[in-house]
Amino acid sequence: MNFDKETQVRILRVAADREQGRPVEQLDECVARVMDMHPEFDEIWKQGELATYPQEINGQVVSPFVHTVLHVTVDQQIQNEDPPFVSEAYKRLSEQGMDDHEVLHAIIAVYADLYFTTFRRGKQFDMLDYQSRLSYLSYEDAEEEAEEG
Repeated sequence: MNFDKETQVRILRVAADREQGRPVEQLDECVARVMDMHPEFDEIWKQGELATYPQEINGQVVSPFVHTVLHVTVDQQIQNEDPPFVSEAYKRLSEQGMDDHEVLHAIIAVYADLYFTTFRRGKQFDMLDYQSRLSYLSYEDAEEEAEEG
């Protein structure tokens, strides 16, 4: 998925289909699963295009659109095992006892940091850096960050 108008329209359509109980396509099923994980976004999707703007949700400023695209991107990497090191990191963190949604968020944080840093610099996404950063992730690190935050 890309951060573009087409994806924005798709996400808003899935939100409406989900609310109406209509069936969705395979990629849209992934979007719907992400929405199920984040019911705090439900009212925001009803705002249409305004849902693409960052908003305060549960005390944090979040863009539901960006968050959903990042979730779907990482979920697809895990499901397709492409690149394989993402699904390996997911499995490793899960086996260490981290909650599945927390694992996704840990990987998303790494991906998003690298993606937006390279994008701002006009460079290409560095898969080796992504792999390296994921290899250092551990459940203990996540616990420490939660205690600090």
